[in-house]
Amino acid sequence: MPALIVLALLCAAPPAESVEEPAPVEQPSVPAPTVIEPEGTTPPGEDEGISFPEEPEDDVSSYANPQPPPEPEPEAAQPEEYEFEERAFEDMPLAPTAARRSAAQRNNDVLVRPFRKPIYSIAAAGRFAYSLIGGRDVIQPFGFGVAAQLRIHFLRVLKSRFGVEIYAGYTRFPERVSYPAVEGVSAEITRLNLLAHTDVSAGPSMQIPIGPVFVQFGASAGVAFSTLTRTQSVEAVDDELVVSTDALIRGGLSLGVPIYSRHGLTVGAAVQHVFSRDDVAVDLADPDGPTTQPFGTWLEINLGYQMWF
Repeated sequence: MPALIVLALLCAAPPAESVEEPAPVEQPSVPAPTVIEPEGTTPPGEDEGISFPEEPEDDVSSYANPQPPPEPEPEAAQPEEYEFEERAFEDMPLAPTAARRSAAQRNNDVLVRPFRKPIYSIAAAGRFAYSLIGGRDVIQPFGFGVAAQLRIHFLRVLKSRFGVEIYAGYTRFPERVSYPAVEGVSAEITRLNLLAHTDVSAGPSMQIPIGPVFVQFGASAGVAFSTLTRTQSVEAVDDELVVSTDALIRGGLSLGVPIYSRHGLTVGAAVQHVFSRDDVAVDLADPDGPTTQPFGTWLEINLGYQMWF
């Protein structure tokens, strides 16, 4: 019964009023302001947006045939060093540091060779001569020639070696003289006056290694084959000819410079004297005038090639 009363009251109550929300008020649309920029201020491509570089597609062939890595650059060539047996200090020459450097860098091991071992050397040189006594009285004093040397040093003397030398050379002093071809005619004939020596000698020699060089000096005795030819006219029958074979002595000093692998240069000076008794007139036109010995003394300068072994 009570349930029926509650149901009747609910059916008799009026329906609740619905509350409606107010409609939204529309706002008038305002256009965006137009921005005017000066020309030339926009970087190229800015309107298009930011662009990113495209990565290249992988080349499949590079995986099938891989490229070898680049070869490393070759290193700069180092100076060649030559090895030689270590020496005791008493076997080292004077100025040993310079001698070892030349031996190691240029294979000049003869500079540090023990003094108990011999050294052989040969040389060929040009000879430039100047007449000191005798020859300059009959001919101009400047001459030239060639020479050959053989030295063997085998005996130690303190910081040097003693040995022998054999020396041979040729020296000539030429002079051109002109004579009229025919009397009264300006044509001339040129002839040659010549003083020449061929010398061979041998004697003791010393060799002192000092750093990268050798100091060499010696004295020798031997024989000289000398010739003097002087002209007086265009006719050969009027020529003076003197030939002589005499003893000679020679003393000289030279410097040997090994450059590479025991090959190098030699430069030196020497004096030679010929023991001659031949006398000739200084002036052929005056045979009774003063006389001189044409085969006398001369100074020579030698420059050439030398090898040690």
